[in-house]
Amino acid sequence: MRRQLSSAEETLVPPDTLLVRRVLRRDPEAIELLIQRMKFVPRMLSALNARMGRPLDEHELLDLGQEVLILIWKKLPRFDGKTSLESWGFRVCYFCILNAARKARHRSVVGLGLEADQLTGGSRPDPWEFEAVYHGLDRLSPGESAVLRLKHFEELTFEEIGERLSIPTNTAKTRYYRALCNLQELLSAEEVALR
Repeated sequence: MRRQLSSAEETLVPPDTLLVRRVLRRDPEAIELLIQRMKFVPRMLSALNARMGRPLDEHELLDLGQEVLILIWKKLPRFDGKTSLESWGFRVCYFCILNAARKARHRSVVGLGLEADQLTGGSRPDPWEFEAVYHGLDRLSPGESAVLRLKHFEELTFEEIGERLSIPTNTAKTRYYRALCNLQELLSAEEVALR
Protein backbone atom coordinates (compact mmCIF):
# COMPACT_ATOMS: atom_id res chain seq x y z
CA MET A 1 0.00 0.00 0.00
CA ARG A 2 1.25 3.46 -0.89
CA ARG A 3 1.97 5.85 1.96
CA GLN A 4 0.37 9.28 1.91
CA LEU A 5 2.67 12.14 0.97
CA SER A 6 3.25 14.97 3.38
CA SER A 7 2.27 18.43 2.19
CA ALA A 8 5.97 19.30 1.77
CA GLU A 9 6.47 16.21 -0.42
CA GLU A 10 3.31 16.97 -2.39
CA THR A 11 4.65 20.37 -3.47
CA LEU A 12 7.45 18.54 -5.33
CA VAL A 13 5.02 16.35 -7.30
CA PRO A 14 3.83 17.72 -10.68
CA PRO A 15 0.20 18.97 -10.61
CA ASP A 16 -0.95 16.46 -13.25
CA THR A 17 0.45 13.59 -11.19
CA LEU A 18 -1.46 14.84 -8.15
CA LEU A 19 -4.63 15.14 -10.23
CA VAL A 20 -4.27 11.56 -11.49
CA ARG A 21 -3.69 10.30 -7.95
CA ARG A 22 -6.86 12.05 -6.80
CA VAL A 23 -8.81 10.61 -9.74
CA LEU A 24 -7.58 7.11 -8.91
CA ARG A 25 -8.83 7.66 -5.34
CA ARG A 26 -12.21 8.50 -6.95
CA ASP A 27 -12.22 12.13 -5.81
CA PRO A 28 -15.35 13.58 -7.56
CA GLU A 29 -13.81 17.05 -7.98
CA ALA A 30 -10.68 15.57 -9.57
CA ILE A 31 -12.73 13.36 -11.87
CA GLU A 32 -14.69 16.40 -13.06
CA LEU A 33 -11.43 18.28 -13.69
CA LEU A 34 -10.05 15.32 -15.65
CA ILE A 35 -13.22 15.21 -17.77
CA GLN A 36 -12.76 18.91 -18.57
CA ARG A 37 -9.09 18.34 -19.46
CA MET A 38 -9.92 15.41 -21.76
CA LYS A 39 -12.12 17.60 -23.95
CA PHE A 40 -9.02 18.02 -26.09
CA VAL A 41 -9.39 14.43 -27.38
CA PRO A 42 -12.09 15.08 -30.04
CA ARG A 43 -10.33 18.25 -31.19
CA MET A 44 -6.98 16.44 -31.41
CA LEU A 45 -8.48 13.53 -33.34
CA SER A 46 -10.21 15.94 -35.73
CA ALA A 47 -6.95 17.84 -36.33
CA LEU A 48 -4.98 14.63 -36.87
CA ASN A 49 -7.68 13.32 -39.21
CA ALA A 50 -7.52 16.53 -41.27
CA ARG A 51 -3.72 16.36 -41.40
CA MET A 52 -3.93 12.78 -42.68
CA GLY A 53 -6.34 13.70 -45.49
CA ARG A 54 -9.57 12.78 -43.65
CA PRO A 55 -9.45 8.98 -43.81
CA LEU A 56 -12.22 8.81 -41.18
CA ASP A 57 -15.71 10.25 -41.47
CA GLU A 58 -17.50 12.15 -38.69
CA HIS A 59 -19.14 9.06 -37.19
CA GLU A 60 -15.89 7.08 -37.18
CA LEU A 61 -14.18 10.00 -35.42
CA LEU A 62 -16.88 10.10 -32.73
CA ASP A 63 -16.52 6.36 -32.14
CA LEU A 64 -12.76 6.65 -32.05
CA GLY A 65 -13.00 9.50 -29.55
CA GLN A 66 -14.94 7.23 -27.19
CA GLU A 67 -12.40 4.43 -27.65
CA VAL A 68 -9.53 6.82 -26.88
CA LEU A 69 -11.21 8.14 -23.72
CA ILE A 70 -11.85 4.60 -22.50
CA LEU A 71 -8.24 3.64 -23.21
CA ILE A 72 -6.94 6.72 -21.39
CA TRP A 73 -9.12 5.89 -18.39
CA LYS A 74 -7.89 2.28 -18.32
CA LYS A 75 -4.25 3.33 -18.60
CA LEU A 76 -4.46 6.23 -16.13
CA PRO A 77 -2.61 4.28 -13.41
CA ARG A 78 0.38 4.15 -15.78
CA PHE A 79 0.61 7.95 -16.07
CA ASP A 80 4.17 8.78 -14.96
CA GLY A 81 3.93 12.58 -14.80
CA LYS A 82 6.92 13.13 -17.11
CA THR A 83 4.67 15.05 -19.51
CA SER A 84 1.36 16.86 -19.23
CA LEU A 85 -1.87 14.89 -19.40
CA GLU A 86 -2.51 16.40 -22.82
CA SER A 87 0.86 15.30 -24.21
CA TRP A 88 0.37 11.86 -22.73
CA GLY A 89 -3.15 11.68 -24.20
CA PHE A 90 -1.90 12.91 -27.58
CA ARG A 91 0.15 9.74 -27.91
CA VAL A 92 -2.95 7.64 -27.42
CA CYS A 93 -4.87 9.77 -29.95
CA TYR A 94 -2.06 9.51 -32.46
CA PHE A 95 -1.64 5.74 -32.34
CA CYS A 96 -5.38 5.10 -32.25
CA ILE A 97 -6.07 7.28 -35.29
CA LEU A 98 -3.19 5.64 -37.16
CA ASN A 99 -4.72 2.24 -36.48
CA ALA A 100 -8.20 3.44 -37.45
CA ALA A 101 -6.87 5.00 -40.68
CA ARG A 102 -5.07 1.77 -41.58
CA LYS A 103 -8.28 -0.17 -41.02
CA ALA A 104 -10.19 2.34 -43.15
CA ARG A 105 -7.64 1.88 -45.95
CA HIS A 106 -7.94 -1.91 -45.67
CA ARG A 107 -11.73 -1.66 -45.89
CA SER A 108 -11.41 0.37 -49.07
CA VAL A 109 -9.41 -2.38 -50.79
CA VAL A 110 -11.78 -3.89 -53.33
CA GLY A 111 -12.01 -7.58 -54.11
CA LEU A 112 -9.91 -9.07 -51.35
CA GLY A 113 -12.84 -10.62 -49.54
CA LEU A 114 -11.09 -10.19 -46.18
CA GLU A 115 -12.18 -8.30 -43.11
CA ALA A 116 -9.87 -5.59 -41.75
CA ASP A 117 -9.15 -7.71 -38.65
CA GLN A 118 -7.95 -10.55 -40.88
CA LEU A 119 -5.61 -8.19 -42.72
CA THR A 120 -4.11 -6.86 -39.48
CA GLY A 121 -3.92 -10.23 -37.77
CA GLY A 122 -6.89 -9.39 -35.54
CA SER A 123 -4.86 -7.51 -32.95
CA ARG A 124 -4.10 -3.87 -32.31
CA PRO A 125 -0.72 -2.77 -31.06
CA ASP A 126 -0.80 -1.36 -27.54
CA PRO A 127 0.04 2.36 -27.80
CA TRP A 128 1.88 2.16 -24.48
CA GLU A 129 4.48 -0.19 -25.95
CA PHE A 130 5.80 2.79 -27.90
CA GLU A 131 6.54 4.88 -24.80
CA ALA A 132 10.27 4.07 -24.98
CA VAL A 133 10.36 5.14 -28.64
CA TYR A 134 8.80 8.51 -27.79
CA HIS A 135 11.28 9.04 -24.96
CA GLY A 136 14.09 8.13 -27.36
CA LEU A 137 12.80 10.57 -29.99
CA ASP A 138 12.73 13.32 -27.37
CA ARG A 139 16.42 12.66 -26.62
CA LEU A 140 17.55 12.89 -30.27
CA SER A 141 18.60 16.17 -31.85
CA PRO A 142 15.64 18.18 -33.19
CA GLY A 143 16.71 17.57 -36.81
CA GLU A 144 16.99 13.81 -36.37
CA SER A 145 13.75 13.59 -34.44
CA ALA A 146 11.90 15.63 -37.07
CA VAL A 147 13.04 13.38 -39.92
CA LEU A 148 11.98 10.20 -38.08
CA ARG A 149 8.61 11.68 -37.12
CA LEU A 150 7.91 12.82 -40.68
CA LYS A 151 8.95 9.47 -42.16
CA HIS A 152 7.10 7.20 -39.74
CA PHE A 153 4.30 9.28 -38.25
CA GLU A 154 3.29 11.22 -41.35
CA GLU A 155 4.51 8.55 -43.80
CA LEU A 156 6.24 11.10 -46.04
CA THR A 157 8.75 10.16 -48.72
CA PHE A 158 12.33 11.43 -48.52
CA GLU A 159 11.50 13.94 -51.24
CA GLU A 160 8.54 15.26 -49.22
CA ILE A 161 10.65 15.38 -46.06
CA GLY A 162 13.29 17.38 -47.92
CA GLU A 163 10.67 19.84 -49.12
CA ARG A 164 9.11 20.15 -45.68
CA LEU A 165 12.47 20.77 -43.98
CA SER A 166 14.00 22.75 -46.88
CA ILE A 167 16.89 20.33 -47.25
CA PRO A 168 18.07 18.18 -50.18
CA THR A 169 16.55 14.70 -50.51
CA ASN A 170 19.94 13.04 -49.91
CA THR A 171 20.38 15.05 -46.70
CA ALA A 172 16.95 13.85 -45.56
CA LYS A 173 18.03 10.24 -46.20
CA THR A 174 21.33 10.71 -44.39
CA ARG A 175 19.64 12.31 -41.36
CA TYR A 176 17.03 9.55 -41.34
CA TYR A 177 19.54 6.68 -41.26
CA ARG A 178 21.77 8.45 -38.73
CA ALA A 179 18.72 9.13 -36.55
CA LEU A 180 17.67 5.47 -36.77
CA CYS A 181 21.11 4.34 -35.61
CA ASN A 182 21.13 6.86 -32.75
CA LEU A 183 17.61 5.90 -31.69
CA GLN A 184 18.51 2.22 -31.76
CA GLU A 185 21.55 2.91 -29.54
CA LEU A 186 19.41 4.88 -27.08
CA LEU A 187 16.76 2.16 -26.92
CA SER A 188 19.35 -0.60 -26.56
CA ALA A 189 21.07 1.27 -23.73
CA GLU A 190 17.72 1.82 -22.02
CA GLU A 191 16.83 -1.86 -22.39
CA VAL A 192 20.17 -2.92 -20.86
CA ALA A 193 19.63 -0.48 -17.97
CA LEU A 194 16.22 -2.01 -17.25
CA ARG A 195 17.61 -5.54 -16.90
